[in-house]
Amino acid sequence: MIFILTFKNVKWGTKNYFKVKKLYLSAFPKRERFPISGLLAMGLQKRVNFQAIYDQENFIGLIFWTYAKQIIYIGYLAVDPIWRGKGYGSEILNLMKRNHPGQEIVLDIEPVIKTAKNYSQRINRLLFYKHNGFKLTQDNLVDEGGRYSILSSDKHFKKRSLSQLLDHMSFNCYKYKIVKR
Repeated sequence: MIFILTFKNVKWGTKNYFKVKKLYLSAFPKRERFPISGLLAMGLQKRVNFQAIYDQENFIGLIFWTYAKQIIYIGYLAVDPIWRGKGYGSEILNLMKRNHPGQEIVLDIEPVIKTAKNYSQRINRLLFYKHNGFKLTQDNLVDEGGRYSILSSDKHFKKRSLSQLLDHMSFNCYKYKIVKR
């Protein structure tokens, strides 16, 4: 399959906004979500991107990401249910890697816990990211929404770089800790 992906910035009240908002609210549990107004505000900064993803005219998904010289953090990535399983998630990650060579890409996911209600979903998500070259680090991100496993595209996760990036992204308002697993 040939993908022609474009990333369009999300702005309040636009067609992109309503599509992204609907997917965002359905793809992420409430406890894991920043208010969408917060994402829009953060997305106005340099180096912070809140974007709709299209393949030609088809809305495929959303991504919220920020970057610095050596690191990219993907806070949210979701593919619309009608396009899942068709390679779009992998293509989005590959495009990020191609467009930002040499930069570590970091993200976090729900930890794989056998007693979790969505255990199979968590396993599938971890396997998806591993298949796309990400590795579990020895660290977790802990915030008011819970505890999340940190994955990295690099062998040597740079904890300090991630902390600086999260602080910049959130205007120093995001309350979190990065702790050992």
